[in-house]
Amino acid sequence: MLRAMRNRGIDIHIGYYLPGAGGYTPDRAEDFAVDDRLIDFSDAHGVAGVDMLASVVRERQIGLVLQIGSPWAYPQLPYLKEREPQRRIVDVLYNKVGHTLNHFLFEACLDGVIVESSDMQEFISNNTSKTKPNIYKVESGIDLKTYSPKRSAPDGNSLVVGYFGRMSPEKNPLGFVALAEYLHAAIPELRFVMFGEGEMSQTVRERIEAGPASEVINFGGYVEHPSMALAQLDILVVPSKLDGRPNVIMEANACGIPVIGAPIGGIPELVQHGCNGFLFRPDEFREISRVVSEWVKNIAKYKEHQIACRVIAEKHFDRERMLNDYEAVFRRLLRN
Repeated sequence: MLRAMRNRGIDIHIGYYLPGAGGYTPDRAEDFAVDDRLIDFSDAHGVAGVDMLASVVRERQIGLVLQIGSPWAYPQLPYLKEREPQRRIVDVLYNKVGHTLNHFLFEACLDGVIVESSDMQEFISNNTSKTKPNIYKVESGIDLKTYSPKRSAPDGNSLVVGYFGRMSPEKNPLGFVALAEYLHAAIPELRFVMFGEGEMSQTVRERIEAGPASEVINFGGYVEHPSMALAQLDILVVPSKLDGRPNVIMEANACGIPVIGAPIGGIPELVQHGCNGFLFRPDEFREISRVVSEWVKNIAKYKEHQIACRVIAEKHFDRERMLNDYEAVFRRLLRN
């Protein structure tokens, strides 16, 4: 998103407190470094850190400061606001956990918050101490050219049910394994595959091997690009216990893959029950089995859902719409 804004004429500078961002897909941002738009704050702590941050913002004439998930930055922002009151400071929040607590601890110095779902918008509104919080909702989107239907039309005897996400507690991969075992007993012709890595990878592998469906659940692990995993699925299950607005649902729909998702977080905003998928708790085995069984018996019905998935993706999940919305929010904040 930041690269896209840069290409649209907004001068973007990235300050980091942790090299490579330390996420699941580290980004060294060499393209920003080449143009002196990458600033190292990894040693900028305490009063000296505030001095450095304020100096960088002032010297580079930065009008809008985006706080994107850095726990080290939060305590510095009130001092920055005190020294540079004309600078806009806006938080970016996608989930209800993690650094969200810091948002409420330091929200007095924030000029607003960007969220990507109505669920988060409501969460902020219900918990803020501000009378009129500035909440900007920008719904995320995906590249519809990268994600498009490629898998050949299946028949009822070859449907593949899949999980694709982090192997971590909030994503509930063990919930998928339990569901797969139930579905295997009810509909033996189904096959299952799991893609992703994380702290629970070994636990999930062991759980599969010890269970009654080990022969039909394939643990695929890490893939270089989501499209490689989605190309092997006919049905995506998102059994999360906690989630925001997961890209994988939009990516799957763009590929013509119906989604069975847990009704939590922003997932209900993405899945229209009975159209591009269904909303069920992962332990609602019978209800999920009924839907999948109908697809197996009536593949024409499944293909209707496939078509609906792509139609909804084109209408609601377009990345260009997302970028237009981000640009509009940023330019509005820079004008104020």
